[in-house]
Amino acid sequence: MSISALRFEELGRALREALTRQEWDAIAELDVQVSALLGEAAADEAGVDQVLRQQLEDLVHLYAQLQQDSRAERERLTLELTRLNQSKQAASAYKPLD
Repeated sequence: MSISALRFEELGRALREALTRQEWDAIAELDVQVSALLGEAAADEAGVDQVLRQQLEDLVHLYAQLQQDSRAERERLTLELTRLNQSKQAASAYKPLD
C-alpha cells in the first residue's frame, strides 16, 4: 500500500470519527488536509494504484455522508433557533408594560 493510500485511509478514519462525534471544527481541519492530499495524488496520476483508487472512492462516499449529516445538523439548528425565537416572542407577550 502506498504512502498516499495509507494517508487517505488515516484521514478517512479520522473524518468518520469526527462525523460520528459531530466535531465540525475537526472536520473542517481534516477537509483541508484531504484537499492537499488530493492535490498531491492528482499531480502523481501515473502512480495511482488500485488501493489508492479504492481509498479515493471510499472518501467520496464519506464526503457524501458528511454533506448529508451537515445539512441535517443545519436544519436541526435552524428549527431549534426558530423555536427559541417563538418562545421568546410568546414570553414577551406576557411581560407587563412598564
